[in-house]
Amino acid sequence: MAETRTEALHQNAEGLDVQTPDAILSFLANAQIEAAKAVHGAIPAIAEAAELIARQLKTGGRLAYAAAGSSGLMAVADALELPGTFGIARDRIAILIAGGDEAFHTLAGGPEDDVEEAAAAVANANIGKGDCLIAISASGSTPYAVQAIGDARRRG
Repeated sequence: MAETRTEALHQNAEGLDVQTPDAILSFLANAQIEAAKAVHGAIPAIAEAAELIARQLKTGGRLAYAAAGSSGLMAVADALELPGTFGIARDRIAILIAGGDEAFHTLAGGPEDDVEEAAAAVANANIGKGDCLIAISASGSTPYAVQAIGDARRRG
């Protein structure tokens, strides 16, 4: 598989390790500003998804996350906040992370490409009609996340 933009060294990161702390922090802050601009453009779609998820949860559905690598860690962090912040019972949340529990010890490449693992995870979590699955992928094309969302859609 060809290297994706999210796997490549950022064009402005060359020599970052020898820059002053001010320059490094400025670079990081500017990257966050660009990320926020991207999110801003997606607000209507995010709001629509949030409303759908809220409706499904109110009618007994579950919420699942599927992701790999760093995106998987963000999924875990988000999912762990739901019970305390929104009162969603832990048993109504499923976290499908490429590589399973091993992903918490190493972010080695490989599991993000395992579509069979993604399909099995969706089936094992019994994702179906009335449930929602959020697939997280920085590139938008991570095979594990794409397979999981496709399988969840087919299951209802």
